[in-house]
Amino acid sequence: MSWKKNTEKKIEAYTRAVELDPQFVEALFNLGLAYKKQKDNARTEEFLRRAYQATNEGTNDGTKFKIAYELAAASRTLGKKREAEEALLHAKKLPVDPAMRAAVALELGRLFYEQGRLPEAATELRAGRQLGAGFENDFAELLRTVESETGLQTLYESAQRARAGGSAGLAKNLYEQIRAKSPNYRDVTARLLEVETALADETQKQSLEALYVQAQKYAAEEQWEMALVAYESVLQQNALFKDARVKLQEVRTQMEEKLRTRDLESEYAAGMAALRAKDWSRAILSFEKVLAADRNFRDARRRLGEAQNALERESMEIVAARNYAEGVNAMNRNDLGQALAAFEKVRKINPKYRNLETLLAELESTLATPASETQTGNPSAPAVDSLYRAALVAEDTDWMQARLLYEKIQILQPGYRDVVDRLAQARINSEKIETPQVAIQTEPVAEEHNSGTGLGWAFAALLVLPAVGSMFLSPMVRARFHMSRADYLGALRIYEKLLERNPKRVHLYPKLAHLYLLLGRTDERALKVFKTILQLNLVMPNLEQINTIVAQHFLTEGRTDSDAIQVFEDALKAEQGWKRQ
Repeated sequence: MSWKKNTEKKIEAYTRAVELDPQFVEALFNLGLAYKKQKDNARTEEFLRRAYQATNEGTNDGTKFKIAYELAAASRTLGKKREAEEALLHAKKLPVDPAMRAAVALELGRLFYEQGRLPEAATELRAGRQLGAGFENDFAELLRTVESETGLQTLYESAQRARAGGSAGLAKNLYEQIRAKSPNYRDVTARLLEVETALADETQKQSLEALYVQAQKYAAEEQWEMALVAYESVLQQNALFKDARVKLQEVRTQMEEKLRTRDLESEYAAGMAALRAKDWSRAILSFEKVLAADRNFRDARRRLGEAQNALERESMEIVAARNYAEGVNAMNRNDLGQALAAFEKVRKINPKYRNLETLLAELESTLATPASETQTGNPSAPAVDSLYRAALVAEDTDWMQARLLYEKIQILQPGYRDVVDRLAQARINSEKIETPQVAIQTEPVAEEHNSGTGLGWAFAALLVLPAVGSMFLSPMVRARFHMSRADYLGALRIYEKLLERNPKRVHLYPKLAHLYLLLGRTDERALKVFKTILQLNLVMPNLEQINTIVAQHFLTEGRTDSDAIQVFEDALKAEQGWKRQ
């Protein structure tokens, strides 16, 4: 039978005995020893304590000693040092042989040593060694350890007192002695480091004080960079030295103010230089930066106003010059309506611009004259001229109003000047496109002239036009018919064919460009027409949009030639100019 099974049988037997007699000392003691064999420390301590408590006058001293001794060992294993000491002291009082008393003395000495009670440990060990019961070597070895530990403790306590008394040098010497004998003794390494640091602090204190005074001197002399370096050096060595951190922040603030003032002066000077060079945009940017940092810096606000006013004047001059050039070009090609519209824009900006009054008077005089000899004697001619001028002005603000006026002219005097083309354009640009029949039927002019035979034929012709079809009409008429029906693609094909046959028909380019914009086309063919319009400086609505499209195309190609640069400049001017209108 193995010892394991034998132990289990003992536990079973002793357990039954204890159940029959809970105060059965021997059974409790043996049950505790059986559990000790199984290394069940908790149950070992439990049953040995029950046995220790169950002893009485009838229990012999030898059994009492063994129970107390084993209980002390079990309690010590579980970390119950107070209970272990109590059991050993009880065993020490029992009248047993010297060997047993020596064993108790050895265990008590070891227990006292583990608790740091060195004098008690030394006393107990010396007494036990005198018993001479065969434990001499154990006593001698443990006693040497205790005495050595006692010496180290004495040195440690002396070092602590020296350190507390401000004798860092003596404390350092004592800690070094301890570490030489026992490098891992308590916290001697940390303590030694502390006193060494304290000694170093004392050595550095004077140098830090001198550096601090020097930093203050630099600050008083406004040598901010030197003061900054000195204060930072102080704080690197001692982060809590006096008010060095506060002083450092003051120096940094002074430096930042100095740099800020220098930057403001530099930006202000750049703005003044831009003003002198009439670079208004650059001047505005500089003065705005200055005011963002300091709203009261010098006269920056007044200078900003000067630059903004100059830029506004220059922008308006650019717009006026462009419209003036467009008006002159229109007059040169006998497009009097376009010329009038352009000059009206100039007059809104600057009524005294160049010879504007003379040109407008000339236009008014020309427009007041009948367009052809066939119109002579026509009583409606003055009214038509007035409507025509009103429609030209309306093109700039209200396309729907312009459309209604052109439709009245078309009813009163079909074929008058360029009304057919302008009416088609007005219909496209108005948000709601109406058919010719609706426009005519709702026109109040029709009620005023419904008795005229010529006017009746005009109504009949316009009403019958969709039924006749486009096969018998000229290309231009067919194109306008497609436009009136919002068939932009059909009109586009006609204009493209006409331009292919005769590229010199300049008046077709604006019509094509307008259709390309309506259809959202920016392909090569459309770009070619857009570029031609810009190169010939032709006047048409949405010119700024064409400028933008061509400029973006050049930008994508990475073009930097003179044509591309001119387009970019025109696009910028157009954007600035139209925003101010």
